[in-house]
Amino acid sequence: MTINNRWRNRALIIAGGLIALLSMQSILRLSTQGEANKETASEKQGSPKANLDGSQNSNKQTSLKLGWTAWSDADVVSLMAEKLIERHLDQPVDRVMADIGIQYEAVARGDLDMMLMAWLPTTHQLYWKKVRDRVINLGPMYTGRLGWVVPAYVPKEQVGSINDLAKPKIAQLFSNKIQGIDPGSGLMQASEKALKDYSLSEMELVSSSGAAMTAVLDRSIRDNRWVVVTSWTPHWMFARYQLRFLQDPKRVLGGIEGIHAITRIGLDQDHPKVVAFLSRFRLPENQLDALLLAAQESSTEQAVNNYLANNQSRVKYWMTGTIEEAAPTASTKR
Repeated sequence: MTINNRWRNRALIIAGGLIALLSMQSILRLSTQGEANKETASEKQGSPKANLDGSQNSNKQTSLKLGWTAWSDADVVSLMAEKLIERHLDQPVDRVMADIGIQYEAVARGDLDMMLMAWLPTTHQLYWKKVRDRVINLGPMYTGRLGWVVPAYVPKEQVGSINDLAKPKIAQLFSNKIQGIDPGSGLMQASEKALKDYSLSEMELVSSSGAAMTAVLDRSIRDNRWVVVTSWTPHWMFARYQLRFLQDPKRVLGGIEGIHAITRIGLDQDHPKVVAFLSRFRLPENQLDALLLAAQESSTEQAVNNYLANNQSRVKYWMTGTIEEAAPTASTKR
């Protein structure tokens, strides 16, 4: 193994460790916040909080807890929701990073107020079945797809389907590996099932993180090597690279799905304006793809701020339900 490869492997290990540490911190935060969330609204608002000048403010609002996962679309969408709720509804929001399975249970218990990454009906069906009677589903915000992805330069006539990975010679061209993401995700659970259903005994599914997956993809493309990764749309990598999904004839990884917003029971009574906003919150796919790429090339903060500034009519509808009428145009004489 070369020195460069050693450093690359160490970097991937460190990245995965950081993600795991952040998730563990979120678990601890959620467990300590559970009792606080059971207080009444008046008790919460009556708790004195210190201002910057040291004075006490007994009317300080308690932050809503918004769960999110370290995925590119989750980062952008959750930050956008946080900014809109705080700016337009004057309601503080605290984003809490946690594994996706933990988020479902936390929303059902009331430890989280909402999450915006429910992939339904297939990808997260196991999580959903456990909590569907204890949460509120506000519907999809955008659509997505899960699958296994290869660079476009991998010949389609040789590798067009997941079935082709069962051939030993083809598996060797991919170093007998499928680069995955965080192990608790629905995509990885479906990928484990795909290994069995397609009899891919020659292939190993490597767990890591979303960031590690894109790093492996980028390095492989730079070196013009064959690589297969677990991925999803929307994602900025589809705007940057020429990629394609492998066909999934057994539909183990699912088809087009909706990414839903779900909340704890009672949030519609406690914060009706927040729930009304989330019910109207819809992002066109082409706009979301461009937004994700902009976030990758600059920062999530800058990309979200620019989008909100450039789409004020859409923002007004999200927040108020008001649709602006197009300005009348002058008639032209023939």
